[in-house]
Amino acid sequence: MSNYILVIGAHPDDELLGTAGTLKKLVDAGYKVISVITALGRKEEAHHIQQFGQLANKEIGIDEVIFLEHVNLELEMIPLHELTKEIEQLIQKYKPVKIFTHHYGDLNKDHQVTFQAVLTAARPLPNTPPIELITFETVSSSEWNASTPDKIFKPNYFVDVTAQMDYKLNALRHYDIEMRDFPHPRSYEGIEYLGKLRGMSVGVPYAEAFEIIRRVWK
Repeated sequence: MSNYILVIGAHPDDELLGTAGTLKKLVDAGYKVISVITALGRKEEAHHIQQFGQLANKEIGIDEVIFLEHVNLELEMIPLHELTKEIEQLIQKYKPVKIFTHHYGDLNKDHQVTFQAVLTAARPLPNTPPIELITFETVSSSEWNASTPDKIFKPNYFVDVTAQMDYKLNALRHYDIEMRDFPHPRSYEGIEYLGKLRGMSVGVPYAEAFEIIRRVWK
């Protein structure tokens, strides 16, 4: 059985904001985690953001970061099947047992397109191993969309990341140019407070929350 896991985010830092503690836990458990970034991020940071991304992921034990380098905020401008095909090729190469990606209700359009491409690329096919598909929350996107039943993030899977929280914050410090001052949710304090909120939901000091799209027990 493959021990690969893919985390697929739209922009540099998206792959860690909602998942870094869980990914650290999976790396420590022996999984090989690979980060995939579908778009470039802000153009004013393009000249060094990939270097920061490599360092941030390295902080939690992720050695391979793949940048697909599509134009920031223009994923909806390319045919969806092109992005889907790129992700399909990565799935065929690594045969992941789990994929983490954006929530379908995120405010950011690049997040929505990335989710749709992943959902299509990871569709169940006969005679292929099932892939767990899990969505994460992205602060300043998942909670900023309209709170309607079809869009709101509905956590149904929690991971205790109390022992990994310092690793998460240290990783995000490599993305300091993307962080904001509190009370912006994409601040160090905001990340920590969300961890406490999700932790209180399940009785632990810190947790990360996810919404499972598909999980198969075989």
